[in-house]
Amino acid sequence: MKMKLYLSLTSPFARKVRILVQELGLSDLVNEVLVDPYNAPEDFLDANPLSKVPVLVTEKGEKLPDSQLIAEYLLTRGRGLAPMPRGGQRWALLRRLQLADGIMSAAVSSRREKLRPPELLNQGWVDRKTAAMNRALDALNAEAAELLHDGPVRMVEISLGCALGYLDFRHPQLQWRQDRERLASWYFSFAQRPSMQSTQPPAGA
Repeated sequence: MKMKLYLSLTSPFARKVRILVQELGLSDLVNEVLVDPYNAPEDFLDANPLSKVPVLVTEKGEKLPDSQLIAEYLLTRGRGLAPMPRGGQRWALLRRLQLADGIMSAAVSSRREKLRPPELLNQGWVDRKTAAMNRALDALNAEAAELLHDGPVRMVEISLGCALGYLDFRHPQLQWRQDRERLASWYFSFAQRPSMQSTQPPAGA
């Protein structure tokens, strides 16, 4: 019996888990199951009553919602990521990881708000999320030299790659590369990894 990963191909959080599975060499142990959280089947709701992707069900039937929780579990099952630094470097890396995940959260939140009818759209909310993303992108651009792209990588690079890919996918108007040459250069290289190439969201979705 394999693990079961419920996902949407357009979710950056699900993409983060899919990339992690590949980078850890666990692909043969995981079956991917596509679901629509807005029209969810009963087995998916049983795995996650919150009806959010991704969700991992282990071989033992353990149900793990949320990409962070799934990542913590998968890191106990496989090897292949670069080791975490110690001391001050560790906290700096975890700070970058939080910024990357924050960009993803803000981008998804902004996307959902924009899907509301025009008369219900809260433009102030969208503007606040956009400003937060731009500040985080500026901070990460300043620290882009600390990011890995060749060989084993870490969760911060995986999360940031998914965040930037999602901005290209759902928020092209943000033009996040403008005045962020270092971050853009890093992403160009990181996006060539096989795990990134094979998990790109479908065009037109």
